[in-house]
Amino acid sequence: MDNALALQGLRRAAYRLSGWQLVMTALVVAGAAWIAGSAAALSALAGGVIGTVTGLYQAVRLFRTDASQYPEAFMGTVYAGEAVKILLTAALFIFAIKALRADFLPLILGYIATLVVYWAALGTGFPWLAGGASESVERPNTD
Repeated sequence: MDNALALQGLRRAAYRLSGWQLVMTALVVAGAAWIAGSAAALSALAGGVIGTVTGLYQAVRLFRTDASQYPEAFMGTVYAGEAVKILLTAALFIFAIKALRADFLPLILGYIATLVVYWAALGTGFPWLAGGASESVERPNTD
């Protein structure tokens, strides 16, 4: 598989992952609305958006550099992207708590929901993101 096609597949997988994170966020928002009302639902929505936006930022930044051609630049992108993602996440949480007056429990549950989707994708090797990263991931032999 050529590098450009591999990068295109990885980008597609990142967007699909973000879509699934938004689906999970919608489920958490619906549950929060049903259990605790609209304020909790908005807080859960804020948490889900924080997780989705920061994850998508990291992915978009990461796939700008071809790791096979520029490994040092790629690693620099990984470290810088992760640092910015952490700062962005903290800033968005502070904004949600201070400006939006978000309730902490639904806020953090909305955020955790996006991480669950990410962890499920990593743990399964992305097969449910068909046409994405799973095409370029080598699976270990378990025989």
